[in-house]
Amino acid sequence: MRRREFLRTGMLGGAAALTGAAPAPRTNFVFFLVDDLGWRDLGCYGSTFYETPHVDRLAASGMRFTDAHPACPVCSPRAPAS
Repeated sequence: MRRREFLRTGMLGGAAALTGAAPAPRTNFVFFLVDDLGWRDLGCYGSTFYETPHVDRLAASGMRFTDAHPACPVCSPRAPAS
Protein backbone atom coordinates (compact mmCIF):
# COMPACT_ATOMS: atom_id res chain seq x y z
CA MET A 1 0.00 0.00 0.00
CA ARG A 2 1.40 3.35 -0.98
CA ARG A 3 1.48 6.36 1.27
CA ARG A 4 -1.37 8.19 -0.47
CA GLU A 5 -3.62 5.14 -0.34
CA PHE A 6 -2.85 4.74 3.34
CA LEU A 7 -3.69 8.38 4.10
CA ARG A 8 -6.86 8.30 1.99
CA THR A 9 -8.05 5.14 3.76
CA GLY A 10 -7.32 6.68 7.15
CA MET A 11 -9.18 9.90 6.33
CA LEU A 12 -12.21 8.03 5.01
CA GLY A 13 -12.25 5.80 8.10
CA GLY A 14 -12.00 8.84 10.38
CA ALA A 15 -14.83 10.62 8.56
CA ALA A 16 -17.01 7.50 8.82
CA ALA A 17 -16.34 7.30 12.54
CA LEU A 18 -17.33 10.96 13.03
CA THR A 19 -20.67 10.54 11.26
CA GLY A 20 -21.66 7.42 13.24
CA ALA A 21 -23.76 7.21 16.37
CA ALA A 22 -22.70 9.04 19.50
CA PRO A 23 -20.24 6.99 21.56
CA ALA A 24 -21.22 5.71 24.98
CA PRO A 25 -20.02 7.87 27.88
CA ARG A 26 -16.65 6.77 29.21
CA THR A 27 -16.11 5.86 32.85
CA ASN A 28 -13.80 8.13 34.81
CA PHE A 29 -10.91 6.22 36.34
CA VAL A 30 -8.16 7.55 38.62
CA PHE A 31 -5.27 5.27 39.55
CA PHE A 32 -2.79 6.36 42.23
CA LEU A 33 0.61 4.69 42.09
CA VAL A 34 2.59 5.77 45.15
CA ASP A 35 5.92 4.44 46.33
CA ASP A 36 6.18 3.43 50.00
CA LEU A 37 2.62 4.32 50.99
CA GLY A 38 1.40 2.32 53.94
CA TRP A 39 -2.13 0.98 54.05
CA ARG A 40 -3.06 3.36 56.87
CA ASP A 41 -1.27 6.49 55.61
CA LEU A 42 -4.44 8.09 54.21
CA GLY A 43 -7.28 9.57 56.21
CA CYS A 44 -9.87 7.48 54.35
CA TYR A 45 -8.16 4.35 55.72
CA GLY A 46 -7.94 5.61 59.31
CA SER A 47 -4.84 7.81 59.57
CA THR A 48 -4.99 10.58 62.14
CA PHE A 49 -1.38 11.63 61.59
CA TYR A 50 -1.50 12.59 57.90
CA GLU A 51 -4.11 15.03 56.61
CA THR A 52 -5.35 14.01 53.16
CA PRO A 53 -8.68 15.85 52.69
CA HIS A 54 -8.72 15.81 48.88
CA VAL A 55 -7.98 12.09 48.62
CA ASP A 56 -10.51 11.42 51.40
CA ARG A 57 -13.21 13.33 49.52
CA LEU A 58 -12.40 11.47 46.30
CA ALA A 59 -12.51 8.13 48.15
CA ALA A 60 -15.86 8.99 49.74
CA SER A 61 -17.47 9.64 46.36
CA GLY A 62 -15.94 6.67 44.55
CA MET A 63 -14.79 3.10 44.96
CA ARG A 64 -11.80 2.06 47.04
CA PHE A 65 -9.59 -0.94 46.33
CA THR A 66 -9.18 -2.62 49.71
CA ASP A 67 -7.81 -6.11 49.05
CA ALA A 68 -4.34 -6.20 47.52
CA HIS A 69 -1.61 -8.71 48.22
CA PRO A 70 2.02 -8.27 47.14
CA ALA A 71 3.89 -10.95 45.24
CA CYS A 72 6.95 -10.37 47.43
CA PRO A 73 6.95 -9.55 51.19
CA VAL A 74 9.77 -6.98 50.86
CA CYS A 75 9.96 -3.75 48.88
CA SER A 76 13.14 -4.65 46.99
CA PRO A 77 13.43 -7.37 44.37
CA ARG A 78 15.35 -10.48 45.29
CA ALA A 79 18.73 -11.18 43.78
CA PRO A 80 18.66 -13.97 41.20
CA ALA A 81 19.67 -17.38 42.47
CA SER A 82 23.19 -18.41 41.58
